[in-house]
Amino acid sequence: MVATQTRKTPSGFQIPKRTARLVFTDSIYDGAEVVVRLDIPMQVFIEIQDLIDDGQQLKLFKVFGDYVLDEWNLQDDNGKPFEIGGAAMNQIDFNLANLIMKEWMEVATSPSAPLEQS
Repeated sequence: MVATQTRKTPSGFQIPKRTARLVFTDSIYDGAEVVVRLDIPMQVFIEIQDLIDDGQQLKLFKVFGDYVLDEWNLQDDNGKPFEIGGAAMNQIDFNLANLIMKEWMEVATSPSAPLEQS
């Protein structure tokens, strides 16, 4: 007698798309809101880490803007909304850009962070 095992193929699993809303208060950026993606491809996360290590800020913020930014309420001096993406990330105030990146890193790498479903 030959014993055979049958394997049940697992049904498909769609990876959830998680985001976080960064709300800035109690600073000169009071009222700014930025929605960032928490689920980015591993390759992009490693590229961001490498760009940080290499000190390539312009490319870093472009990649961040293109892959991590989802929405925001930021406007230019004329009240026109900044478009989402790397080009806009390189046009906003560098202090705000650094703060957005820092807050995203904290939320993205913290397993207990409160998340907003998209």
